Amino acid sequence: MNEVSDSIGARRTMAILAIVFGLFVVIFGPSLIQSTLDALMEQIASLIPTQPNMVLAGVLLPTFFIIFRGIDMVAGITLVLIAYPLWKGENWAWPVALSCISFPTLFGIYTSLPFLVQFGKPAPAALLLLLGLITFWTFLFLKVGSRIEKTARFFVFTMLGIVPAHIIVLVNHGVKGLMDRPDKPLFTDPMITIYGFEAPMNFIAFVMCIMAIPLLASRKQSGWWLGLIAGVTVIIANYPTHFIRMQTSDFLVAGTLGVLLTISLLIPAFKASLLGKQDPAT
Repeated sequence: MNEVSDSIGARRTMAILAIVFGLFVVIFGPSLIQSTLDALMEQIASLIPTQPNMVLAGVLLPTFFIIFRGIDMVAGITLVLIAYPLWKGENWAWPVALSCISFPTLFGIYTSLPFLVQFGKPAPAALLLLLGLITFWTFLFLKVGSRIEKTARFFVFTMLGIVPAHIIVLVNHGVKGLMDRPDKPLFTDPMITIYGFEAPMNFIAFVMCIMAIPLLASRKQSGWWLGLIAGVTVIIANYPTHFIRMQTSDFLVAGTLGVLLTISLLIPAFKASLLGKQDPAT
């Protein structure tokens, strides 16, 4: 498909945004994430004497925080370095930039949610989420395209960000539940055993969504298929888990997000505008 070039103004704006957001992630991101983590660890340490099951949370949370912070840093560095190719309008640069912006944004949900639950207020790391979301949406609308294409981009790529952000929290919860189950090494409680069903499926769907963003942004059918498979996987993993556990709405929300992702990808006009006319082999 012959691509229409972005305007000079749009390319310049995207390049500036890439530099500004990338530098913010690299310079301020580590301290925002660390201050969030420190507050959470102090809270968990105070709860352990009366809630021994919190010990594992004190291991898993820092592990995920540290890994995600490292990914954020590399994403921020990449955004700064590819600003010039973005400004020049090189085709590969926009999908890579969109992918890099998505990391601090979706990981920002993971690093902010436990803080919100524990303290009832936004986490310092929520600033990464907010600025990342604004930058992500701006990139989607600055890219040249028809009204239907920009609408499709907004809904599909937003869902490709929200779904993995939500389900990675459930993966963490599921792993903790399995490792901390009171009847180990046995599996006698279906409400805990179900974690062994949903957690690996949610993790695989998480990876698929992340891979789908740059591929679909490059108009690759593989990106569309990865997103669709991820959406259906999330539905199958989380609705049964919700109805077996019936304790919180987290898994119900996840299943519903999977439905919304699947529907947005299956809308014919959205699919056609995102993929365009191309060789079926691509």
